[in-house]
Amino acid sequence: MLKFDWNLLWTVFNLIIFFVLMKLFLFKPIKKVLDKRQDMLDEQFRNAETANAEAEEKLADYESKISNVEEEKKQIISDARQSARAEYDKIIDRAQQDSQQMKADAQKQIEEERESSLRAAKEEIASLAAEAASKLVEANISAEDNRNMLDEFLNEGSDDND
Repeated sequence: MLKFDWNLLWTVFNLIIFFVLMKLFLFKPIKKVLDKRQDMLDEQFRNAETANAEAEEKLADYESKISNVEEEKKQIISDARQSARAEYDKIIDRAQQDSQQMKADAQKQIEEERESSLRAAKEEIASLAAEAASKLVEANISAEDNRNMLDEFLNEGSDDND
């Protein structure tokens, strides 16, 4: 028959008590430490993921800024070229205007000198003609008549040029 052994019962009872005590004093604190450690690791992973996302966002921002800087650089260079071209055109236009003005002034001065030399030549011719005529007529023409003839001759000559 079966015999009931008290030792076996005490051993099972001791094991149960030992298990309960181990669970209370050993497993729960170890589980708490492990849970805290797991929470800390999870937090670190979340922080790392957040930092990684922020870094990627900053990288994308910097890349867009760099591309904007390239576009801005091209725009500035284009604007500078346009400005330089406009200034070049202004300088060329001003030089052409100055050149035309100088030509006009020179032409006017040449015309004035031509008219002046023609007048001087006419006066010289008139005085020579008057002198020659006075020698021919000698005393028949007065000085006043001589001046009138000279003025008339000069007026006729200037009427022909106008």
